[in-house]
Amino acid sequence: MGSASAAAAATSVCGHSSTQPTLKQGATGADTVEAQCELNLATKLSKYTPIGADGSFGPATDARVRVFQQCAGLSVDGSVGPNTWAALNTWAAHPRKCGTTGTSTAAQSVVCGHSTSQPTVKQGATGADVKEVQCRLNLAMDPVHYAPLTIDGNFGGGTQGRVEDFQRCNNLSADGVVGANTWAKLTDWSSRNAYCAPPKPAGYAIDGIDTAKYQHPNGAPINWAAVKASGVEIATVKATRGTNVTDDYLATDLPAAHNAGLDVAPYHYYTASAANTGGAQADRFIAAVKATGYTGKRPGDLPPILDFERADDGTGGCPAFGTVADAKAWLDKVQAAFGRTPIIYTQKSVIDDCYGSTTAFAGYPMQLADYRRSITAPPLPAGSSTWLMWQYTDAAIPDGLQAPSTADVFNGTQADLDRLANK
Repeated sequence: MGSASAAAAATSVCGHSSTQPTLKQGATGADTVEAQCELNLATKLSKYTPIGADGSFGPATDARVRVFQQCAGLSVDGSVGPNTWAALNTWAAHPRKCGTTGTSTAAQSVVCGHSTSQPTVKQGATGADVKEVQCRLNLAMDPVHYAPLTIDGNFGGGTQGRVEDFQRCNNLSADGVVGANTWAKLTDWSSRNAYCAPPKPAGYAIDGIDTAKYQHPNGAPINWAAVKASGVEIATVKATRGTNVTDDYLATDLPAAHNAGLDVAPYHYYTASAANTGGAQADRFIAAVKATGYTGKRPGDLPPILDFERADDGTGGCPAFGTVADAKAWLDKVQAAFGRTPIIYTQKSVIDDCYGSTTAFAGYPMQLADYRRSITAPPLPAGSSTWLMWQYTDAAIPDGLQAPSTADVFNGTQADLDRLANK
């Protein structure tokens, strides 16, 4: 009891109060608003409509406390004591599903309790209106795909990015500014038992994810069995970058994904910061992936992938020494090593802007990145007649991952995938 109370007292997920005394029907004030707000964050994933966060602990709050206590495996008494506070702090910051599912009820106008003024706010703003935005974003965006924001009242880059995600979800102009139209949609989505989530393109049954060290926050492992059980069938795993970088988790992720039954493809991030390095980059890639047991020919081995995009120096420009011939040097050497035609990961704009709209890559299978909601297929590079995989989002968190990843759909049948994966 003592440790639970101490843990609860140090936490204020919604930013109203961190004192967290025992509360029950009849309580009022900031501590009650905090409890109500946290209850909303903790139970919405299970499709419970948010309750009013008005600072008055009435029957509706009592009922939701009891729902939450049952979800969290606590004694169900309707009282928010140390154990309930401790569980609320955890569930509100990292929402999870209850064993029970709620039904839609009347939407409440006050679900976070920070501000009702709704002025235009943007990056650099601070205060209660920003807390209201952050809290409502957490209630509006599917926490399985979008890790909840810290409700701290500081409108930084993370908040702006989440606003842009929300705006795209609602087909608004994604400018990162919370104006009247964004407030209206944010109020609506945060008040009912539904979330904005990245839409999966319709008509494609086979899912994939792309992983690297970024999917291991603080060293957390990926539970590949859980990833597979969630319905993901393809894993493209980062192997190497340039001539001198091997991903920190290649040695564990590629074998583990393969052993869990996913079809796996290692990928290499092509850099061209110096001339004529394609062959050397291929050498590092070949050695690194062979060391994991990948041969390209095992059941479950997909072809290797060349990650062929803009420079990753923050400029968005073209690789300084990138040429068609240098990229072909990588492709040819890797194809000879594994006996598989590599897949190229890219975008039409990269081929157009950086490689003169060349048709030299038209004979390779394409994994194309395009996150726009307004399209039904990614634009094809010059000469290509189809695509193999479409990376349609950078905000996927299937079971087994602790951080968002990019995700793909496969353009084909299960039989097509099995053939590609030597099955």
